[in-house]
Amino acid sequence: MKKPILWVLLLMVTGTAAQQAKFGVTAGYLNARGSIKAEGISISASESGFYGGLLADFTLGETWHVQPELLYATVDGGEALFLPIVLRYYVAPKLNFQAGPQFVFSLEDVPEDFTGVEFDLAGGIGFDITEDFFAQARYSFQLNNSYTGSEDVTVRGNYLTLGLGYTF
Repeated sequence: MKKPILWVLLLMVTGTAAQQAKFGVTAGYLNARGSIKAEGISISASESGFYGGLLADFTLGETWHVQPELLYATVDGGEALFLPIVLRYYVAPKLNFQAGPQFVFSLEDVPEDFTGVEFDLAGGIGFDITEDFFAQARYSFQLNNSYTGSEDVTVRGNYLTLGLGYTF
């Protein structure tokens, strides 16, 4: 008897969320900064590129939204898929703060002793220009080490995104 009740509750919650969902597109500027630390030496470099993709906006209440995105990103010939899942909190009718996890999947060949998946923490700010048109800025930093070998080496990336989006 418990399983049918759980399914009904799941369908009700899903149906309610779907009624308050919007979908859209977003694109903008991307700055990627990579750093390598080994044997007390730290080296970093940054490159610029762009990103673009799809998003969903699920309203959780008057001031809370969840916004998952699937973004294609390119920087200096390198390509990746970004999957941020941010929780947005509206501090004013058009202004929101954003925070949440972000996964980055490399679309390039990954060398041995490296992972092609990053786990990042993202935070930012968004502004609703109109009901459907918005601007947002986010910064994310990688939590895991991209280097998986046995040496004492740390390889991480940080990302700054500045973009516009449209929901429909």
